[in-house]
Amino acid sequence: MAKKYKKHPQFFERKTFIDNSETLEKFGIFIENKENLPSGYLKLWPQDFIVEEISSKGKVQLIGADSFFDKKKKVKEGDPTIYATLVKCGLSTLEAVGEIASFLKTECKNIQFAGIKDKVAITSQKISLRKVDIKDLQKINSSYFFLKNIYSGKGVVEIGSLEGNEFTILIRTDDAFQKENFLKNIKKIEEEGFFNFFYLQRFGTPRLINWSWGLLILKGEYEKAVLSFLSSPGLRELVYFKRLRKEIKENWENWQRIEEILAPFPIIFRNEKKVIGHLKNYPKDFAGALNQIPEQIKFWIFAYASLLFNKKLSSYLEKKIDPPQKMPLILSKDKEDWLFYKELLREGEIFSIPYKSLERFPHIQWKRREIKSKKNVKIHQVKVIPEGVILNFSLPKAVYATTFLVHLFQLVSGPPPQNISSYAVDTKATLGKESLEIVLNKFKDIIYSKTENIFEKFE
Repeated sequence: MAKKYKKHPQFFERKTFIDNSETLEKFGIFIENKENLPSGYLKLWPQDFIVEEISSKGKVQLIGADSFFDKKKKVKEGDPTIYATLVKCGLSTLEAVGEIASFLKTECKNIQFAGIKDKVAITSQKISLRKVDIKDLQKINSSYFFLKNIYSGKGVVEIGSLEGNEFTILIRTDDAFQKENFLKNIKKIEEEGFFNFFYLQRFGTPRLINWSWGLLILKGEYEKAVLSFLSSPGLRELVYFKRLRKEIKENWENWQRIEEILAPFPIIFRNEKKVIGHLKNYPKDFAGALNQIPEQIKFWIFAYASLLFNKKLSSYLEKKIDPPQKMPLILSKDKEDWLFYKELLREGEIFSIPYKSLERFPHIQWKRREIKSKKNVKIHQVKVIPEGVILNFSLPKAVYATTFLVHLFQLVSGPPPQNISSYAVDTKATLGKESLEIVLNKFKDIIYSKTENIFEKFE
């Protein structure tokens, strides 16, 4: 990519995005008086966004660089499971698990976790490993993650087996920030709660169109889903990748050529490569191609269900009507859950429950799911500093920190505006907690500010 950038820098121009009312409306999100909220920039540095998992027993998985082995628990020969705390930076949980599985020469299914943590952040969570040798585990070395607090036992970490997450976040603000108004707003939200929208990462940043692939799958239009997944330009993608996707569309059904287009990007296009690998052998089996990335398919269908949830919730708020305390998702065999979204489903030209469309995807579980329309936040510390606001707070599981923050700020992403500070802040130390110094040193090779041009850095 650095070489391509040197040749065509105009195709790698980054844009700054503001999640204002107009932007959020596309994803069904309505927040009253949104235009009056201050601007807030997230994740200038990875350490601006720290996530520490809270176990089902209330224990916080701290990011601190503890010893490899747990000091209180032991590794016993014969125990089927090894437990560890995974601390990562610059990788999603799924990517980190894939890297660990590759190191250990095992399958990803042997590595379990409770929830998926952010990619552009420093995060900590408990994982379990089976069919692995502790000696091999000790040899793992990565610039993107480390393991600590190793011990053995029985059972595994199960999806959803967490209480929530604790966040330590620096939101960078400009000179227009009004401290008193902000503190008044955050106090109100702490007392009354905030509306539980599914935020943009649910829709697959930077492309933000995965919900449309979920809808196509529900309608049984598998080829269209594959075509769009491979070739539709994302809303916030770099021009360079939009051009590649256009080339893919121009070579549709020439699977060999498309594979060549994807080849230079084995990480960025890893899922696309799996789909094309199947189509090379089975050119018309589009459902089979989708089944090569089962976790992604699940996310896409959930993304469509999430979009409907957002729109339905906003329909109450726009009319100043209190929404139901709980609202269903459509991923259910209960007819009432579908009738709840009757008009929105008709807009998508779908209404009857499409069981037949999903027969080829057995990993998608149909069950009744109700989501609270409002959530509460537990604020631990708030500190206004020259660079912005440091917030230390806890949220229940499956609640986005950005959903809480979007009620406080107009969130800004991409290249940072010139009117904010780029100074690196040790948020933990500023709040009187253990310094980030040791952890940041472990990630020193991959940590950089968004003020830097990464392509020039690596070139």
